[in-house]
Amino acid sequence: MDNCSAHSFCGTPEYLAPEIIENQGHGQAVDWWSLGAIVYEMLTGLPPFYSKDKEKLFNNIKQGNLKIFNYLSNNAILFLKSLFVKDPEKRLGSGKTGLEDIKSHVFFKDIDWDLLCKKKIKPPFIPRIQNSEDVRYVDNEFTSCTPKDSPCFDDPLSQDNHYHGFSYNNDSSNIQSNIIKSQK
Repeated sequence: MDNCSAHSFCGTPEYLAPEIIENQGHGQAVDWWSLGAIVYEMLTGLPPFYSKDKEKLFNNIKQGNLKIFNYLSNNAILFLKSLFVKDPEKRLGSGKTGLEDIKSHVFFKDIDWDLLCKKKIKPPFIPRIQNSEDVRYVDNEFTSCTPKDSPCFDDPLSQDNHYHGFSYNNDSSNIQSNIIKSQK
């Protein structure tokens, strides 16, 4: 059973679980919904329940049916459907064994989780990145557009400077000597 303790409304709209949109309170089950959204997008190219209209998107998430493409494997369909259960308590991963239920799903039958965690499995594709600004693997559709949901300021620090005058010093010897002085 999932503890419903958070009531925040944050995240990428396309990946939000119905209980977040309906402000019902939520727990870890929202992460399993989001995992389903990411896997769905990786397999199909679009987020599940997608609409450009945010209100329609939210309505689709709360009430819509998942569009299943005929090229998806049966195991992928079973996995996705088990993550997109509207009731968070019945969603895959929400039981007592949580993550183990996800890992043992038939969708992952060929994954050796121990080898994966030890980084002993060779990835099927390794991008050849030349520097931190190399975007050759990102479609021009994304690199040529301006972000719509992010505010753009000429001087971002001039807007909301909550950290004015803040500094950080990681000198542990100084911290230790201050603790000793305060104990005297």
